[in-house]
Amino acid sequence: MIEALIVILTPLFFMPIMTAFMAYSHGRSFWRWFGIGCALPYVSLFVVMFVVHRDKKKLALTPA
Repeated sequence: MIEALIVILTPLFFMPIMTAFMAYSHGRSFWRWFGIGCALPYVSLFVVMFVVHRDKKKLALTPA
């Protein structure tokens, strides 16, 4: 029973975990992005990539 539950839930949480990990590795909240990833599984990955890109671009433009 538990094995079947793991097999069913793993693909469902793959995209939210990837989104949350990507956001967390760039200083964002893991759980907030995990929730967004659960609500919008594919869209959230593109949104977090855009946010990370925007932050890197902003950081490169600021004078040191």
